[in-house]
Amino acid sequence: MTEHKSNPRHRRRKPGVPVMLTIVLLIIALLMGAMAGYVIARRTDTHVYALQAANDRITELENTLTLIGYPLDDEVDPQQWLYDNTVNDTALQDLTGAGWDDDVDELWSDESLLDATLPEDAEPVVVAEFEGGQLLSSEVIPEYNDQLTTQIFAGHDANEVAEETLNRVLEQLAGDKIIAARAKELGMTELSDADLAGIEQQAAASYEEQLSDYITFVGDGSQTREEAAQSLAEESGVTLESVTEALKQSYWTQKFYDHIVADVTVSDEEVQAHYDALLARQKQTFATYPEEFEYAHQSGELIVYRPEGYRAVRDILFAFEGEDARTAASLTEQLELGEADDAAREQLEALYAPLEAKAQEAQKKLADGAAFADLMDEYGCDAVLKAEPMRSEGYYVSDHSYVNSVEYVEGSMMLEQPGQVSAPLRSVFGVHLVEYIGDVAPGEVPLEDVADAVRAEALKAKQSEYYNQQRQALLEAAQVKYYPERLH
Repeated sequence: MTEHKSNPRHRRRKPGVPVMLTIVLLIIALLMGAMAGYVIARRTDTHVYALQAANDRITELENTLTLIGYPLDDEVDPQQWLYDNTVNDTALQDLTGAGWDDDVDELWSDESLLDATLPEDAEPVVVAEFEGGQLLSSEVIPEYNDQLTTQIFAGHDANEVAEETLNRVLEQLAGDKIIAARAKELGMTELSDADLAGIEQQAAASYEEQLSDYITFVGDGSQTREEAAQSLAEESGVTLESVTEALKQSYWTQKFYDHIVADVTVSDEEVQAHYDALLARQKQTFATYPEEFEYAHQSGELIVYRPEGYRAVRDILFAFEGEDARTAASLTEQLELGEADDAAREQLEALYAPLEAKAQEAQKKLADGAAFADLMDEYGCDAVLKAEPMRSEGYYVSDHSYVNSVEYVEGSMMLEQPGQVSAPLRSVFGVHLVEYIGDVAPGEVPLEDVADAVRAEALKAKQSEYYNQQRQALLEAAQVKYYPERLH
């Protein structure tokens, strides 16, 4: 499946999956989400981004679960999905109340997790040497432990993948040093005034993106931009200066890559072959996972096949803010699980009321002739819709769409003709006014309509393959000698 950074809109759920399959998938989602967070924490030393990474992974896997049908009908007791630490001694077991067999217990035991990792405080030794340089254990061990941890959390046995992981890390890091030495010989590691100007521009854009993501997904909604920037710096060490310095250290890598692949070209036959492969892949993927079509469009990926039944919409979002956002999410979850009492329902209604009043105000402006896009600027919209081309193209939704709330999708599909705007629609993020932009033409997108984009993708793929070949040739020429036994 495509990897994407999704807009965290409320997923729909459809009934009908066997209970035990649902249990397994829920457990996988929770375990993989939490463990992805642990890996991120090792790299960033910040609990905030670890939690966000865990939540992102849970959301992605939960989406897969909902596609095959999380049961929410009256015959299923929602309490069986709750963790309350009363059935068993561990959180993993208490998730379902079911027992775990010996293989599962062994997989998550301390011995399984730690047996093959290496101590990071050992005395440095040379673990690889090559013409013009060497590689120390102190450089290898942290990266090896990180990659091994990732492998374990993906379900692999540490002892089975340890040797392969270590060899891969040794070759990777030795190659990095050899490439750096070659780039230095070519004078690419020295930064010119033009390089520094480019770094400043890239750093500013990168920092603004990270700060925006922090404010949107991590911050409490009440912070000023300056306060959010301070929190980002304190919690993760990310500042404009740190981003700039990191780019200075790695800027030469892109220059070296561009130098190596400068003469690579693609023929018309290669462009056609790339298009044919992409078309076949998308037909299969979108048929199996319809939400991937929506995500691909949202992420700006090249699309050469469009399934039937989709329309384009965009919306004005009257969003919950600060503590209201967290409260609304909690109350919505209670409602879905059948736990919400009358007081909780009334509290949720009270949270929606001022947002729906704003939506009605916007409706009056639309009736008086205001442009929908202008009201998107005035009242707000999802971050994805703030920039082109998504601002004009909108989201793709259908009767079978499962990446938005039921109310959002049904309200969007009820609109009868382009230009119509829905009544206020609720989601876990607030209230939406949805505009029907137009239908999405189904079927294959002719190559001539996307020829430039396909050629660019084909060229990028060929350049990457060629670069890897040249990198491997440099390693072979350097006659690298590895000493993995010195790490044990």
